[in-house]
Amino acid sequence: MSLPTPLTLLTKVIKMTEISVVVDFLVRTLQQVSPRSLTGTELAIFLKAAHPEFISEALGYRTLRDFIRKRVPDIVEVGRAGMDVQYSLKDTQLKLEIESPSRDFSDSTLDQLMKDARAWKTFTSPDSPFRLYLTERGIVRSMHSNSRPLPEWREIQRISPEALLQIGKDFTADLDELQKSILVPTFQEPKWWFPFFDRLQSLNLKYKWVEFRRNRIREEFKKRIEDLGTLSLPQPQPQEAILALVTQASAAASAQTQSELSIRKIAADVVQRMTESELRGLNLPLGYVVDSLTTR
Repeated sequence: MSLPTPLTLLTKVIKMTEISVVVDFLVRTLQQVSPRSLTGTELAIFLKAAHPEFISEALGYRTLRDFIRKRVPDIVEVGRAGMDVQYSLKDTQLKLEIESPSRDFSDSTLDQLMKDARAWKTFTSPDSPFRLYLTERGIVRSMHSNSRPLPEWREIQRISPEALLQIGKDFTADLDELQKSILVPTFQEPKWWFPFFDRLQSLNLKYKWVEFRRNRIREEFKKRIEDLGTLSLPQPQPQEAILALVTQASAAASAQTQSELSIRKIAADVVQRMTESELRGLNLPLGYVVDSLTTR
């Protein structure tokens, strides 16, 4: 009686986790962070933690990305973060594109800033590695500086250190002399906001400062939106047109990878023909091995 091969045993273990369970997990993971997107690496890490026995290659899929494309229609690719792909729920993406607030455009983008903690932190942190962008549909997005925004996206300049310092000076201008004498000297320090905030709390001025600072930052953000020259939202496209664009984008991404896949197929065929001793003689960069493990 022949013994089952390791691949057969692996396939049996994987079948214990229904594909529908994995699909549901991926969708629920994106629902929990919506409207934020997640990279393929982030999804892979969450999936590995929840279902460590799941391996997309053992089910006939090249990668997790291939699995998502073929088995998870509710998830779409919305951009790239360096060499990684960013994913979002299709319904979330359509909602962001279709919604058209009736208020002033700068007010609608300001609402997005106030509700998105990551976008707010990006705008108010001059040294942040993230950048803030306004999409062609009026959506505010925060992306790492290593990520590549779409060509039509416009960068929203973050508030400068000088502007933040001026906000602090303007706040102290209306205080009494004793409070000024305690707060103003902190402006000479490189990271003045740390001692400034500590002394604010001792003077019971914390909440007054937070409100003053928030309002001034809101004004700075509106100025930058107006500087972009966008005074009104563009007319939203019909839902059918947006769906068509999503389909075209997916087809284009698929075509772009065909040449890469042919090269990878040749390499895979060569590796399959090698003996175990020859495989042990291969010199593989450690980074490639780590990347392979984290994208499963």
